[in-house]
Amino acid sequence: MANVEYECRKCGKRVPAEQYRINRFCSTSDCGTFLSERPQPRHWLFQFNSSIYKWIERMSETQAPEQWLITQHARLIRKSDLVVIWASGKKAGVYALGQIITRPAKNALNPNQGKYFLNKDDIDKFQQHFSSYVEYLNVFLKKPLLLEQCNQDKILMDMQVFANPQGSNFRLTAEQWNRILELQTKPLEAQSSS
Repeated sequence: MANVEYECRKCGKRVPAEQYRINRFCSTSDCGTFLSERPQPRHWLFQFNSSIYKWIERMSETQAPEQWLITQHARLIRKSDLVVIWASGKKAGVYALGQIITRPAKNALNPNQGKYFLNKDDIDKFQQHFSSYVEYLNVFLKKPLLLEQCNQDKILMDMQVFANPQGSNFRLTAEQWNRILELQTKPLEAQSSS
């Protein structure tokens, strides 16, 4: 794989595969630690329900990193994994892309987020389940990638969220992630003709 990197677990230095083939030890002075392959990020879809959580309102006020509940796949989700934010309901679709910036852990909900929950009982779930913080890379509130378009796309029509929409965290393939990126950067005229 062209994107494989190796990392020193002691000092954090990263090197490309070509450099690793030449020297498998960290070249930082006084380090010399054996380099290990840096894991490739996994891709996920995190779903919110606007009748439970006012995510769009929050995004209109701040796009600061946000704490997300992880009720499925907590052992597989890692820091640096990539995330698609999906809204359920009448205007279902992809509204943002992000990256996980903390390891999943059981933590009380960030107090700044509590005001966006419509039912305060949902806040208690953060103490019962794992959660992670997501940093947003791209938010598209005005031009989301809606359900209808995803259902018509040969790659996106197989997303796990369609098979069982009741969850909050779903696996996403790298191919699906890349297709979402492609559709979100394509001009609207070109999207309607594909």
